[in-house]
Amino acid sequence: MKPVICVLKIGLLATWLHLLGCSSDLTGGSDNERSAKQPESTENYQQRLLFVSNQDGDREIYTVGIDGSALHQLTNTDRDDYEASWSPDGSAILFTSNRNAGNAEIYLMKADGSQQTRLTNHPGYDGQARWSPDGNWIVFSSDRHDGVIHLYTMRPDGSDIRQITSDNDASYDSPRWSPDSKRIAYLKFNIRAKADTWIVNFDTLEHRQLTNNPKHEDGKASWAPDSGRLVYHSRRNREFNIYQYDLSLSEERKLTHLPSSDSLPQWSHQTGEILFLSTRGPYGRTQLHTMKEDGSQQRSFTDAQHQIDDAIWLADDSGILMVSWQGGRYSNVFALDLAGDRLWAVSPAKGYQSQPVPEPAVLPKSIAQLARH
Repeated sequence: MKPVICVLKIGLLATWLHLLGCSSDLTGGSDNERSAKQPESTENYQQRLLFVSNQDGDREIYTVGIDGSALHQLTNTDRDDYEASWSPDGSAILFTSNRNAGNAEIYLMKADGSQQTRLTNHPGYDGQARWSPDGNWIVFSSDRHDGVIHLYTMRPDGSDIRQITSDNDASYDSPRWSPDSKRIAYLKFNIRAKADTWIVNFDTLEHRQLTNNPKHEDGKASWAPDSGRLVYHSRRNREFNIYQYDLSLSEERKLTHLPSSDSLPQWSHQTGEILFLSTRGPYGRTQLHTMKEDGSQQRSFTDAQHQIDDAIWLADDSGILMVSWQGGRYSNVFALDLAGDRLWAVSPAKGYQSQPVPEPAVLPKSIAQLARH
């Protein structure tokens, strides 16, 4: 299926897209101003992204160029394949699959979808696999012992599996490596299903609790490039707000203060900015925002016409990938050029598209250059 490619000016998402026919822009301008324009594919712009789609029934994993070209289906089974992530060098892909009689296991394949190899083999659940940035280890979640979800690590070939959490009165979720591969942040859920943020030193397995909110809950953490700070959302009162934790100072700082739910913060790789989702706009729908790492210069990029479900920085921080729900009927992956305020649909128009992950390679051409075509 040929993907629908649209480049659109962003201001307010007044009409966004008409069934992804791209007959309107995001500014509410004139008909001429709203004319959709397809970005030119260029041979020297090679960045791809992974995403998951159920366009043909069950969930499968695809790659597509950031300009919407070169759509490739990597998995094709009668069960769900999902949670895909690139190796640090972009040569391989980790993913979770239910192809083994419906049991979730972790698999590895080459970037072109070949040589799909099962890494875990246990009747329990295995998933949420994440590469260490140095490429030497994989962290994952599993309930293989006593039905309690713990965190484990293994080598990229599936060997040397180690359990790194031990409290059977809790469960563990959302492991995230620090950029220097020395620590793993995670959520620890208590018996009331409320989560606190912890980190573990990978070498010593020393665990450190960062938050202590027995009646409330935190969300998955994102590391700063210096590996010394984290951001996460937490519900301390009625709404979620975003907090930053400095490991060297053992100090937490609140970054958002509005009576809205602000969630899923993610630190940029180089620019010192943090993206996040917020319901602060009209109708309470979740929209994309960015801010400086100190919480200043908070900026909105989308309006309340549709709901943003997920967002992630591109490898060079020049743009953001996001998932938009279209009236509850389907979702699509969009690419946003921050410099030019331009946005286009990247994934196919059919079904639910989710879990976009940009290729980690250094790019020969920025998303801003692509958007100017």
